[in-house]
Order: sequence, then C-alpha cells, then structure tokens
Amino acid sequence: MYGFRKSLPPLDTLVFFEAAMRHQSFTDAADELFVTQAAVSKRIRRLEDWLGVELFERAGRRLVPTEAGLYLADKAGMTLDYLDQALRALKVPSQPVVRIASVTALAAFWLQPKLKEFALSDEACLFNLSTVDDLGDLLRSEHDLVVLHGDGRFPGWTSELLFEEVVVPVGAPDVISAIQTGDDDAPTPLLHYPRLAPNWIDWPGWIQRSGRSEFLSWPRQDCTSYNQSIGRALKGQGLALGGLPLLHEEIAAGDLVPLSQGELATGKGYFIAWPESRPLSAEAERMKKVLLGSS
Repeated sequence: MYGFRKSLPPLDTLVFFEAAMRHQSFTDAADELFVTQAAVSKRIRRLEDWLGVELFERAGRRLVPTEAGLYLADKAGMTLDYLDQALRALKVPSQPVVRIASVTALAAFWLQPKLKEFALSDEACLFNLSTVDDLGDLLRSEHDLVVLHGDGRFPGWTSELLFEEVVVPVGAPDVISAIQTGDDDAPTPLLHYPRLAPNWIDWPGWIQRSGRSEFLSWPRQDCTSYNQSIGRALKGQGLALGGLPLLHEEIAAGDLVPLSQGELATGKGYFIAWPESRPLSAEAERMKKVLLGSS
C-alpha cells in the first residue's frame, strides 16, 4: 500500500509551484490564486525544503527555473491536470454547466450569436465556451460539445453536420465592384492568414482548386488570423477568403460582397460533436438540438 501522506509533500505546495512556474512570477501566481505574494513564496520555500533542492534561481523580481524546477514542472503539471479531469468528471455541479468548445472563426462569426439566442430562450442553461484551433485541444474529454471543422470522422466522438464549407473571396462593395468592372488601378491585396490545420483552405489552395490562375500575381497582405482578414476586408483593405454561411450577416447587410463565380465547395464541413464515452446531459442535449436547428 502506498503511503502517499508520507511520500508526497503538501499538495497545495504543488498547486502554488505550478502557477509560479507557469507565470514565472510569484506576484502573477498570487494574483491568479487570490493570495499574497508572500504566501506563494512561503509555499515554494516549503516545497524546496521538503525536496532539498532549489526550484528557482531568484534574480531580483525574475524567476529562473532550475533544472530540478523544470523537471518537476513537467510532472506536476500533468499530474494536476489528470487529477482535475478526474474530479471534474465526478463532481456534480449545483447547476449543470455545458462545456462547449469551438474553432475560433466559427465562434466569432456564427456560434456566439446562436449562443446568445439560446441564452435568452426558454431552453437556456448555464454554459462555458472555449475557443481554440488545435484539434487536440478541442477534442478533450472534459468538453461536452465541440464545434469543429473537418470531414466528420473524429475517433471517440459522435458528430452531426451543421453545414458544409463553401469558401469565396469577399470584399467591401466598392472593392468587389472595382474588381468585377476592371476599374481598379492596381490589383487588390489578397488578405492572407496562416493555416492552422492541413485541411484549411488558403489563397494558394483556393486558386489551385478554383482554377482562377489570374490571382497568382496579385499581392498578398499577411494577417494574423482569419478573423483579422475579415476585419480588414470590411474596411475595404483587400480581398479575404470567407466561409459561407459564417458571413451570412455581413453579406446580408451588404457590408461584404462575394466575388462573382468565386464559390468553392471544399468537401469539408462544420460539425457538432460529443464524446462517445458518456451520455449527453439534458442541458447539453437541448443546446445541441438548438444549434442543429439553427444551422
């Protein structure tokens, strides 16, 4: 039988250490944990005394992890994460909260307005929305519902199609008008953003698959994200690759106009998915039905 009480340090010291290591600052860790900086420093010192090794080199206000600190941070972070997942899976909240995660672009342009409608409806429940673009982070077991891009095959998850992906160049009305009438003095910049997944369509992919080789020579302007490219297109600063129906409201309002004969069906889609390992709660089931019904 393991004697955890004797072989492990006080567990609160590991929580304080993990926060200090992540922030590289006792002060910032204290802010996160709602304690004083002195309380963090005291817990770290207590852990160091228990281990008999230094975990940080203290250089003024800067914290520099030692080799021992880096080793422990990796192990402690994983351990606390596993413990947190286990406790979350077992704990029954006083009011159930649906944990929903989504790719960033879909959340900004489609999901959040739908969630607002849901929150104001008779079907409403408490929910927590997370936005990430890494597939591994999206498909984490603690999420009840996930809205993501792909082909619908997500091992360990059941999914239903919200809508198929269609991308099209979009721009402000005067930009599109100048392009389609040939009145633009110089080629409009193509608003380009990094591909965060191999199945995302960017300008080279759209040009190749649509056969619109005339765009190969057009200048590109780098953006940090899909959302920023749409923001710049709304300001008339270039052409963005927009997803339909993500931009339904902007197009319906006339703020963005699709390029004529520019639509490309990618063969992918946006799906709502949930873990096969556990049944959906009544609250998550209500949210899923509302989202599927509004797609």
